[in-house]
Amino acid sequence: MEIMPVGLRVSGRPVLVVGGGGVAVRKIRALLRYGAVVSVVAPAVRPEIRRWAAAGKIIWKRGVFGAALLKGRRPALVMACTDLPDVNAMVSRQAERSGLWVNRVDDPGESSVHVPSVLRIGSLTLAIFSGGAAPVFVKHLRKRLEKFLGPSIAREVRLLSEFRGMLQSRVDSPARRKRILTRLLADGVPALIASRSAKDRRKALSRLIEERT
Repeated sequence: MEIMPVGLRVSGRPVLVVGGGGVAVRKIRALLRYGAVVSVVAPAVRPEIRRWAAAGKIIWKRGVFGAALLKGRRPALVMACTDLPDVNAMVSRQAERSGLWVNRVDDPGESSVHVPSVLRIGSLTLAIFSGGAAPVFVKHLRKRLEKFLGPSIAREVRLLSEFRGMLQSRVDSPARRKRILTRLLADGVPALIASRSAKDRRKALSRLIEERT
């Protein structure tokens, strides 16, 4: 299955979650982290979902899914998270007919959106997909990558962001800035100075710019 990896900005956008069990809890928690406006449809829900609804963080529509829920303010994304395959299949079909993106948790082949296993280290985000072929291995790989990269990678990303900002103010040519950054990475400079104080980092970066421009 061919999947194009993309990043979705769901902040402020309506997302419909169908189901109220443990899987729905995990999906809702992630959606709230990214600022989505979440509505949940289920006849019964886990305590966590009740608390979110009581706190006004989500909208819980007690009942069963119907196609009418996809009309009006159409959701940007639909997530079929029940433990009933027939219900998830019906949700997926209705969403597809309405031209909406849908994630069916029990059958990736029927999903137009796949949610990856995500590794976050500082401002760096790595998303790992298998197209539903090997979800257990994907989680295992994420843990291996986290151990391999370690927390120091976050400092290197922050350093490169600082350096990029300094380059933009001093070097007009985008192509030249790219060459300088590429050489910097090839020489392993970020790993060498990332742990220094902010003052020392800026001094080192300024010297590098002078030397390479």
